[in-house]
Formats: sequence, C-alpha cells, structure tokens
Amino acid sequence: MHHGADPADLLPTGSALTEDDLALPPGRWLLERSTGILSMRALMRDLCHLLVVQGMPLQRASCFIRTLHPQANGRSVIWRKTMRDPEELMVLHGIEETESFKTSPLPVIFNGAGAIRRRLTDSTVPLDYPVLMDLKQQGATDYVAMPLKFSDGEINFVTWTTDTEDGFTTEQLSILDSLLPVLALRIEILERQKLTEELLQVYLGHDTGRRVLNGAIRRGSTETIRAAILYADVRGFTAASDALPGPEIISLLNDYFEVMSQSIEERGGEILKFIGDGLLAIFPLGPDSAEKDADSALKAAIEAQTLLRGRNAIRKKHGKPVIEHALGLHVGDVSYGNIGSPTRLDFTVIGPAVNLASRLQGLAKELGHPIVASDLIARMVKLPVKPLGRHPIRGLRAPVEIFAPYGVESVTA
Repeated sequence: MHHGADPADLLPTGSALTEDDLALPPGRWLLERSTGILSMRALMRDLCHLLVVQGMPLQRASCFIRTLHPQANGRSVIWRKTMRDPEELMVLHGIEETESFKTSPLPVIFNGAGAIRRRLTDSTVPLDYPVLMDLKQQGATDYVAMPLKFSDGEINFVTWTTDTEDGFTTEQLSILDSLLPVLALRIEILERQKLTEELLQVYLGHDTGRRVLNGAIRRGSTETIRAAILYADVRGFTAASDALPGPEIISLLNDYFEVMSQSIEERGGEILKFIGDGLLAIFPLGPDSAEKDADSALKAAIEAQTLLRGRNAIRKKHGKPVIEHALGLHVGDVSYGNIGSPTRLDFTVIGPAVNLASRLQGLAKELGHPIVASDLIARMVKLPVKPLGRHPIRGLRAPVEIFAPYGVESVTA
C-alpha cells in the first residue's frame, strides 16, 4: 500500500472493496470477499484496484470470456488505470473469421498455450501481434496473456500490461499467475449466472424471465393482471411456406419478428411467445397509467406497420416477397403465470381477453385491415381511431364493435 495514504481515499467510487480488503492477498480476496460482486466488470475493477494498491504496476488489464448468446460470441472487459470503470464489450458472432482475431493472441491461448509474454521495450522481441504495437504506442512496456480455464475445460483469456520502465518482475508475474485458478472460478460463476439470466430473457422475455429466475416456477401459480393484449401473424403464410424454400421462410419470419419486437419492446410491451408465424404480446396496465399503457400498445402496432413498410422496401429491392400481417388489440384481465405438465411449463397469459385478441386478429385478415382494435381499446387511447362497425365473433353471442387507427394502410400500398 502507498505509504502515507488514507485507505478510505484509495477506494474507487462504487467499489465493493473495504479498507480491510486492501490488506488481503488478492487470491484470498477473490476467494473469500468478492462473492457479493455480481458482474465480471465490477470484479475486474476491484481486483485491478486491489493489485495496484498493493504495488502491482498495472497499466491495463483485459478479460475475454466466450459465452452462449444468440448475438454474441463472447464478452470482453477492459480495465485501464486512467478510467474509473472498465469497458465491457459484446463480441459478435463471426469474429473468429476476421483478420483481427486471427492475428491476435486469442487463437494461440485458445489452442493451449500456457502464456504469452512480450517485453515491448526489448528491440529483439518481435511485435508479432498488431495489438502489441498499439499498446507500445500507449506507453506499455510489458504484455502478458494467460489462459483462464473453466471447470468444463473451456479456455478463456486474461491479459496484463504495465508501463513501468523495466516491465513486470518475476515475483509480480508469479502473483498474477497464482490468481488464475480462483479468478477463473469466480468469473465462471458470474458468467453462468449472467448466462442463465440472459437466456431466460431471450427465450421468455424480460419480465417473465425475471419472474422465473426469482422462483415463479410452480405449475398453476398465476396472478391476475390487467393488460393490453396484442396478437399478430403473417398473412398468406401457409401459401408462402409451400412456395418458398425453408431458408427463405426462416428469413421472412426473422425479418417480421425483428420488426415486431423492436416496436413492442421500445413501447414497454413484452412478447410472451412466437406461435408459428404469429406472436402474443402484452402491455401490463399500471393502476395510474392504464390509458397511457393502452396508448403504448396501439402506438407499437402503428410503429410496427411503419417499420414493416421500410423492411418490405428492402425485401423488394432484393427480390424477396413482401410481408403483410394482421394484428388484433384488446384489453382485459388475464391470468399470468405457469401452465402445463409437471415436466414442461409455459409462462403465459390466458383468459377470455386473450381469446378475443386472437379473434380480432383473424377478423383483421377478413376485413383487409392491418390493425383492428376492440371498443375497450378505442375508449382508452388518445390516438384517433375510426369505427369499422359491429362484427360477429366466433364464440361470442353478440357482435363486437371494432376500430382501426387512422392513417394505417396495407404495408404494400
């Protein structure tokens, strides 16, 4: 520790470190005192700070972890002594095919190298990775890359850089090397927790994933909520499935669901499930914001129509068939929770309001309107809507009055 310094002044803003931690060996701190840290970013911030306080001349440290994510190949955290908080970057799929990856130390470590060290001030040492020249220009004098081995055998990656004149000492490198097993263990636990959370959100939705992660997993456990329900699907999908090859159908659905997800999620809705070529989403109504939340559902539907028109322009340009859809909106009380068998559950909404939203979507197809809303939605929203008359709905005794927003035309118009 730096002599004459007040230990309290050495703690970074937001750090989980305590004054007592600053005197602990880093390996012991990782094993015993870092368990309350919930992210790799925070862990690397506090570990690097602890090392610096204890005399480790770190200029920069980075950690790369491969992960299971539909959009990303891995996650990278970069700490610099000049920054209060580390950077965290998602590394997209396909990076392994890029020249920057192939000419980096990553493949060498992934293929089993025990470590890579380059003394950047030694003229006889080759700067055989482009990153080394960048680091040297930033004042680095020594660079070390080390493997982080997870319990399943997967190899990840940590690097350490210093800007001291003589580089790392043998003792300092020994300290860093001794940290690898426990650092890998802590990061693996954090990444497994984060992976569970991210996959639940990807496959179930943000709110539903959070509820399941917090223990809402018992079959039959539901709650009644009031929500705007959005039910949508693609027009003419059966015919398209017969006419187009499988990859084209997948591309069409991905385009459609991407458009719908963007507009729904940006307006505070949650997609509960994709059903073939359709989807079911809800916009929970707050006790003091019901009209605003219902308005958000209708705005999401209108914005999806605008986005779909733009996507269709791109599809036309590439000779692909355009996408038309039908969407039904309703509002009501729904049962929100777990239904299914003892070994296979679905977290969803059920109830008459959901059934009517589905029927309205079917009616939208029949009438040739992209968006059809119930009279309950029409009475709640501020956006202007026009009446489309009363229409019979299968399963209901009396016809239902329906509405459509102004200014919404067919997506191919």
